[in-house]
Amino acid sequence: MSANRTSAKRTSANANAAKKSSVPFIIIGVVLVAVIAAVVLMSRQPASVSSTTTTNAGSTTGSNPTNPTAPTRAPQPGAPNPYTRGATTAKVTIEEFSDFQCPACGTLEPGLRRVLNDYGDRVHFIFRNFPLQMHKYAFIAARAAEAAGQQGKFWEMHDMIYDNQKEWSDAMEPRVQFDAYATRLGLDVGRFKADMGRQDLADRITADLLRGNSLGVKGTPTLYLNGREMVPGKLVTEDDLRREIEAALGSPAK
Repeated sequence: MSANRTSAKRTSANANAAKKSSVPFIIIGVVLVAVIAAVVLMSRQPASVSSTTTTNAGSTTGSNPTNPTAPTRAPQPGAPNPYTRGATTAKVTIEEFSDFQCPACGTLEPGLRRVLNDYGDRVHFIFRNFPLQMHKYAFIAARAAEAAGQQGKFWEMHDMIYDNQKEWSDAMEPRVQFDAYATRLGLDVGRFKADMGRQDLADRITADLLRGNSLGVKGTPTLYLNGREMVPGKLVTEDDLRREIEAALGSPAK
C-alpha cells in the first residue's frame, strides 16, 4: 500500500510538472498567433492605401496609357479672355496653338492672315500660346506679345514678331529686338519691359499650354475648327483652311 501511494504521488507530481512545463509553450503559441494575425492585418492595409492612391491619381491626372478604360482628362479652359479676331457669333471658330519661334508657324502665318482677312466676321479666330521647350526664345516672345496686349497692341506685336522671326530667333538677346518693336509700335517701352516680367502674364501662357496639353496638342501649329483638329498628322496649309472653312459654312470649296 505504501509503495502504491508513493507511486501515485510520483505520478501526480510528474503530471503537475508536465502541466507547468507546458504553460510557457502555450503562452508562446498564443503570442505567435497574435503576432501573425497583426502582421497579416498590417500587410493588407498598405495594399489598400496604395490601390486608393493609384485610383485617385488616375482620376486626377487623366488618361492612363496603360489602361485604355481610364477616364480622359477634361479640356482645360486656357487663358481667360484670349486674343481673338472676327465675330464671336461666327458659325466657324478656329483655335490655333502656336509657337512664335516655330518655323512652320511662321510659314503658315501669311496664309492664315489672308484667310482671316477674306472671311472677316464669318470666322471667329482664337490665338493660343504654345511655346515648345525646343525653342529657347518662344516663351519670352509670348511674354512680349502679352506685354504689348496690356497696351492694346497684342495683334500688332504678334504680327511683328512673326514678320521678324529670324531676326530675333538668331539674336544673342531677343529682348533688344522686342524693345525695338515696342518702340516702333508707339508703346510705353518702360511699361512694356516691366509687363514682360509680370507673373500673371506668364500664367496666361502656361494656361494656354495646359489647355493644349489637355487637348492632346503634340506640336505647332495645331488648329481646331469648331472643336475638331484640322488635318491631324500633317501641317495645315492655306488651302486646308479655305477648304474646311467652306465646308463648315456649307459653301462649295473654291
